[in-house]
Amino acid sequence: MKSTDKILVLNVDRDNDIGQKISVKGPIIGRDSVLKTGIDMGLKDPESSDFNGIFQTVKVYDEMRKQYNVEIAIITGDRDVGIKSDRIIGEQLKSVLSRFEANFAVLVTDGSEDERVMPVIQSRVPILSVKRVVVRQADQLQSVYFKVKDFVHETLEYPKVSRLLFGIPAVVLIIYAIFGFEGWRLILGVVGVYLFIRGFKLDTYVLRMMREFEDSFNHRRFAFFGYVVGIAMAIFAAYRGYSHAIEALNLGIINVAAEFISHSVYLFFLAGTIPWIGRNVNVKKKRSRKIAAIPLFGFAITLVAYSATDMILNPAATEISFILSIILGFVLLLAAILLEWKG
Repeated sequence: MKSTDKILVLNVDRDNDIGQKISVKGPIIGRDSVLKTGIDMGLKDPESSDFNGIFQTVKVYDEMRKQYNVEIAIITGDRDVGIKSDRIIGEQLKSVLSRFEANFAVLVTDGSEDERVMPVIQSRVPILSVKRVVVRQADQLQSVYFKVKDFVHETLEYPKVSRLLFGIPAVVLIIYAIFGFEGWRLILGVVGVYLFIRGFKLDTYVLRMMREFEDSFNHRRFAFFGYVVGIAMAIFAAYRGYSHAIEALNLGIINVAAEFISHSVYLFFLAGTIPWIGRNVNVKKKRSRKIAAIPLFGFAITLVAYSATDMILNPAATEISFILSIILGFVLLLAAILLEWKG
């Protein structure tokens, strides 16, 4: 390279941060103008890497002008990075070269984003060298930090994703903090319920139940009370059935299931019936006969289930009681159908 060659020390701001932050339009030509732009950028946004790149451009210019005929310039693109910004950069570079007919260009950048415009620059002037500004910090760590920061920010914007990534771990930590190591059984149970709901596509039904629960609290207090009693009754039924079933673990799976059903089925019936009555007691359009049909149907099933488990747990019991329960259940079922039909 000859000392008579004209060299353009060039800084590229592809996404036009300079224009957005300090309202300065490119191209910016001359050391004083470029230096003032760098100072203004540093005062406006000290955390930005753009002003580091600008000062590095000035430094390269000062070093090279001792030996060569050089000029310094900043060209800016557009916020819409891509074809639009690159077209603007090409036009600004053409304007700079019309004032300073450079033989070569030295490109100073602060990241790989700006280096993507190299084909645009090379189409008008050969690039002699590329100098990339690296701020003195752990570059890999900085990259990971910003990726994690952006991921957390974007995740919090979507409630469904945030519940999964933050809600479930939060519940796990709270349960562990309260119950200690023994809480892992409860944690696994919570995770199991969640996976069950997701696996069998029950999300819609669960959300519908939650909306119904919220609506009843705001407008139908009797229904809300019924829901609370039903939930409490269901929990008690599950605990009572579990406490008896665990005592029959050595008798086989049939006996375990029979013990659970036998000691909880009537409580589960009440857990379903009470919310049903509470939900419909204030509904004027529904008649009392139609409201009573569902509990009768539920009681018929409950009666037959209890009698069946009683036959398993008490071999001495006569089969006549089981047959009578089936007959009574059938009668209740017919009564439920008639009530619903006439209601």
